[in-house]
Amino acid sequence: MLADSEPFSLYIHIPYCISKCPYCDFNSHVVPVIPETNYTEALKNELDTYATKEYWNGRTLKSIFFGGGTPSTFNPKSISEILQKAESLFPFERDIEITLEANPGTVDSKNFSGYRACGVNRISIGAQSFQPHLLKFLGRVHSPEETRQALRIIRQAGFENFSLDLIYASPGQSLSDLKADLSEALSFHPPHLSAYNLTFEEGTPFYRKYRAGKIRPLPEEEEISMAEMIEETLAGECLERYEISNYARGEFQSRHNLNYWQGGEYLGIGAGAHSYKQIGDNDLLGHRWHNEENPGCYMEKIEHEGQAVNGEEKADSQKAAGEFMFLGLRMTRGISVAAFSRRFGTNPDEFYPQISDWVKGGLMEEKDGQLKLTPRGLMVANSIFVNFV
Repeated sequence: MLADSEPFSLYIHIPYCISKCPYCDFNSHVVPVIPETNYTEALKNELDTYATKEYWNGRTLKSIFFGGGTPSTFNPKSISEILQKAESLFPFERDIEITLEANPGTVDSKNFSGYRACGVNRISIGAQSFQPHLLKFLGRVHSPEETRQALRIIRQAGFENFSLDLIYASPGQSLSDLKADLSEALSFHPPHLSAYNLTFEEGTPFYRKYRAGKIRPLPEEEEISMAEMIEETLAGECLERYEISNYARGEFQSRHNLNYWQGGEYLGIGAGAHSYKQIGDNDLLGHRWHNEENPGCYMEKIEHEGQAVNGEEKADSQKAAGEFMFLGLRMTRGISVAAFSRRFGTNPDEFYPQISDWVKGGLMEEKDGQLKLTPRGLMVANSIFVNFV
């Protein structure tokens, strides 16, 4: 089947936040008044533009993800309008996954019942921690009790599918802090949980403090101990690790994110959103592009041009192979050796001779035709991934 006849995913970026977290390097903005009506119209107009393009016209959507920013700052009416527009242009799969990100301080019963009524069927809630001192360090404006109330509201609104995010390895965090966070998170029986180690991303306030020596990362051995505690604790609760930072029960894996990691196509709309499509019948190369990041400039471009592309890139075989490895090895099942060989004309270890050293060193293994990182390899994944980008 040709790529342009297969179902694809839609990412919708809502860039507005109540406050900017010091570790965040996403395209998010704090403004006195959120221009919800105008931004919603811009999103709908951008969808109209892509629906006229032959490559996307009439294709089926398998997942939609409202990311940010904080999408839960928008009311259900706006979310409903966007979804209605999308469905009028692109048929929805019967079991389409529609996710909306939310922060605890923006959750209320009326809105979340409204989100559920208009078609959202999955919520991703950014708890990050239940410890007041860690929330303060992370710059979060919600309290632990607001997170608890948000999780109760999500359940009461009828969301059986929801994900809870935690951040670990914050300076000053102890193993007992992490144990308490995991215990409280698991008390809400989440079908999906994401646990991200804190990183200092360039351009963020945390990065500047890190470079100035004002904050220091936890020692590596403590971070490894925390990662081991997370996996052991979650495995005991039937939350299976399926990606470096993501755990799920049964069929509750994030289908939208799996599409990214498996190299599937996606269309991104909104300020700063990224898109990807395959080029050619052999799917060897890829075409990526991204939108203008500034929300005001984005809306102006949409009004005058119908789209707001601000940069693009077409991959050569070397870059495409690197993306295949980097994305696929994030998943615990790894990559298909046969699929790599079909796509790039050679085995992964011939394309990347370092693989044999990683296998000998116990960082990778090949089993049943799948090349994957070992548990030890997952601990040092970033040092391996730099070889592919």
